[in-house]
Amino acid sequence: MSNEGDLRRHARSAKAAPLQLIWKDRQGIDRFINGSIIDISESGVRVELREPLEKQTYVTMQAAGLGLHGSASVKSCARKGMKYVVGLEFSGGLKWKPKS
Repeated sequence: MSNEGDLRRHARSAKAAPLQLIWKDRQGIDRFINGSIIDISESGVRVELREPLEKQTYVTMQAAGLGLHGSASVKSCARKGMKYVVGLEFSGGLKWKPKS
């Protein structure tokens, strides 16, 4: 398998787990959404949500099933059918390591 053309720093692992996101909208109002993780790497996660998130939005995320809690920023958001696939890059020193 070639990584040619793949700019990712870390390999993705397919994981299915629920997650919760919290962020402030443009009016400063707290927003909450539940979604599902599609895949994850040491430096980020791809999730499926029922509504879009703006790029560069900072979110607090929690996925108890993966032992993940911390902050991330929205790097991409694309509609897929009735849902949205959102790419989040971990921030604030958050990293994910698969359990051995």
